[in-house]
Amino acid sequence: MKIAVPAGFVPLPLNHKILPPHAHRHAVERSALLARLFRDVAERVVVFQGPAGHGKTSLMLQAQAASASGGALTGWLSLDESDNDIRRLLGHLQALLTVLGSQSPTPPNEDYAGSAGTITPRSDWLIGRLLELGRPVALFLDDLHAITDPGALRLLRELITNAPDRIRWFLASRVVPEVGLPRLVVGDEALVVSAEDLRFSRAEMRHVFDADRGLSVSDTELDAIFRGTEGWPAAVQLYRLALGSASVRHSLASGCGGAPREVADYLAENVLGQQPPPVQDFLLQTSVLSRMSAALCDDVLGRSDGQEMLASLERDGLFVRRLESGEGWFTYHAIFANFLQEQLARTQPEHRVAVHRRAAAWFESQGQLEEALHHHLSAGDDDRACEVFDHWSDALVPDGHFATVDRWSHRLPADAATRRPGIAVKLSWAFTFLIRHEQLAPLLPVLRANLARRLIEGDPRLALSMAAVLQDDPARALEYVAHTEHREPTSNRFRNFELAAGHNVRGFVGMMRGEFGPALHSLAQGRSLSERSNATFTLAYSLVHSGLTLVAQGQLPEAVEHLRGAISDRRMVLEESVSKACLACALVMALYEADQTGDALALFEQFHDMIVEASLHDYLVVCYRAVARIRDQRGELALALETLEEAERLSYNGRWPRAVQLIQGERVRRELVAGRVDRAQTLAARLQPESRSDTDDWVRFSEETDGPRIGRIRLDLHAGRAAQALDEIGACLAAAQRQGRVHRQIRLQTLAALAHHSLGQTRPAHRCLQLALELAAPGRYVRMFLDEGPALAALLRAHANLPAAAPENGAEARALLGRLIEASGTAPAPADTPWRAAALEPLTKREHKVLAMLVDYQSNEEIASALCVSRDTVKFHVRNIYSKLGVKTRLEAIRVVKTSDTTGR
Repeated sequence: MKIAVPAGFVPLPLNHKILPPHAHRHAVERSALLARLFRDVAERVVVFQGPAGHGKTSLMLQAQAASASGGALTGWLSLDESDNDIRRLLGHLQALLTVLGSQSPTPPNEDYAGSAGTITPRSDWLIGRLLELGRPVALFLDDLHAITDPGALRLLRELITNAPDRIRWFLASRVVPEVGLPRLVVGDEALVVSAEDLRFSRAEMRHVFDADRGLSVSDTELDAIFRGTEGWPAAVQLYRLALGSASVRHSLASGCGGAPREVADYLAENVLGQQPPPVQDFLLQTSVLSRMSAALCDDVLGRSDGQEMLASLERDGLFVRRLESGEGWFTYHAIFANFLQEQLARTQPEHRVAVHRRAAAWFESQGQLEEALHHHLSAGDDDRACEVFDHWSDALVPDGHFATVDRWSHRLPADAATRRPGIAVKLSWAFTFLIRHEQLAPLLPVLRANLARRLIEGDPRLALSMAAVLQDDPARALEYVAHTEHREPTSNRFRNFELAAGHNVRGFVGMMRGEFGPALHSLAQGRSLSERSNATFTLAYSLVHSGLTLVAQGQLPEAVEHLRGAISDRRMVLEESVSKACLACALVMALYEADQTGDALALFEQFHDMIVEASLHDYLVVCYRAVARIRDQRGELALALETLEEAERLSYNGRWPRAVQLIQGERVRRELVAGRVDRAQTLAARLQPESRSDTDDWVRFSEETDGPRIGRIRLDLHAGRAAQALDEIGACLAAAQRQGRVHRQIRLQTLAALAHHSLGQTRPAHRCLQLALELAAPGRYVRMFLDEGPALAALLRAHANLPAAAPENGAEARALLGRLIEASGTAPAPADTPWRAAALEPLTKREHKVLAMLVDYQSNEEIASALCVSRDTVKFHVRNIYSKLGVKTRLEAIRVVKTSDTTGR
């Protein structure tokens, strides 16, 4: 049955997450704690840490009001389990920025992504937009303990640790959050308000009871309450509600006590027992709702007094809090909700199921599929739950919310994928992009069993093709794609997403087969469909494969520009997926080939964590191979080995034996270039025997210039088997020329030059080297020559003494030759030299002033006004400063200044 969504439906707003809840009217003002938080020299990070019921949210609300009265813009985000999907978390942070922008006369630029071509870290992007607001900002993150995903925690840690002083963070968590607190506390940048600090003092407890005019508590009773609750705010509020009970008063007089948790359960039972039956019934049955509105409560309970009941509960302080939402949403305090749910399950289990079932239907009618799914599963309605999940995942998968798909997959019935093959399709996409081999494996037989069926919920062949790419089997991937129907774009977003991925697979395999024209055509179609379905991560695949095709065809500058533009596209700034990791890997490799080694290493460090968690086989190899070579070049031999070891470990973890072989092959190359032939042969002998993965007609991009075949050629050459090497080179070269693989031809011609030189064939050696130079010159390939070590460097110097080349592009080749000779004579940097410890060139006096103002977070307009110059002049100085510091963004410049005094102040 199709999910019914009303015409003109607009989902419920996220106000309950990005706006603060209403303050409880019985909340105690925590004056002493607030004084600590807002003293003259205040920490920029404040953590309220304590178990449930310790008043963290109430204190946060008071801190927010104090921040706003002090002139700061304030933003609130209530976190929950769903925010462990980093893409959803980023979406909520963007919504929070919009709220802050509405408070500011200078809202941040929606399209801001730094300067054109700048690869902006996502944390810098978010912080930059906060700084654009032009005022101090106080951000409040409630229930931070709900975040357990390493990626989400890392994002928050980046934001919190890198933010400047004008951005203050207030965090509430039941546990100490893993956001870099130890270093912040040691540096006097963070204050932790513990559970002990959050407990009520005796004076604060007196205020709780005196504020309720209907209560009269003696000092003796107050002392008993203080002993029984140990100042636990939730238990104190329960006493306030329960003191109308004679048994509670008697327990105070008799001195009966117990642990605070036991006291809380006892009090909650008394609080519930004091309510009239209609209120008790309302409390119990609505307790299973994570949030409530009058309309929802009326529908679920079959009554019409939901608005009056919720208002009354809020007024009486019955642990009901109003969420900031135009729809009038409320929620119970966790402790009271848990007690009520236990009572309902014990006394009215049939009502519990009925409430869940009616709530599921109501949320489904509103298009709130996640909450509908929760209630369907809680009611035991597995068939309906599967149907809702199948429909919801039509949006989740193109949106890249794979972590959400994964989280809910654990709650679905075990046979969900066989019940509905569409679910198997959606789950397989998620597990493929999450690189989850174990979870993907049981889905593959289900997909194969449904190949003959034409499913409207998804195409098993396309899902299987992408799974084959993950499993490093492109031939099988192409086989599945070849049997899919060719269809035009449709109005079905998920179908367009599938078609985009299918075109990407065709382009990926076409690139390997040297069919570059058809490959680029397929990738262009994939890009168009990705944009149509608003699927950023499939768009990234189209872009990265197009860039790699340019590299293979000898168009390195165009490839670098294309890949740099792709990863700096504002749509990619907040992208978090396998495809972005692959895009970063490809750009690292392209920058390295262009000898932009500093940029390549900086990019690797920026995206390292994402690459570790999400990069695939070939991408991982080309990236780590480039980084290891950069570190070798800089004399950082131990770091180079560590880089290769990490790549090998990741390849083993990813179950990619071919990638392991390629990394081990890089170890052999290092030994050969260093002249340690015996050691290289020993390492080569240890490689697992395997059929060739690079043939004349099928070359993966990771093996284009350094695959097993070229590895064997290089080994033969250095081991004195030059004639054998030349035979193999000839076969490879003929295929590379036929397919237009310029990149591969450059490598083969350089090896041929070395082979001829080894055999004493001087003229053929220089002819091959000249051909390599002419092929490389238009694309300015540098590392292709320098990677072959001293032997080729010597041949290059000898080549420079020959008469100038006659061909049309001889001048370009000559210029490249001069650059190569200069680069090959450059000594590696000392291993212990920090690459950005200070300015690469001295700053002028004016640049010192501009940098000092940048460090103070002044805008370009403010700097221009203070220095009486134009904004364009400020931009000119800023560009020069960035260049001299070796940075690309304002925040990077500030970090350099914090570690090295380059401002001269």
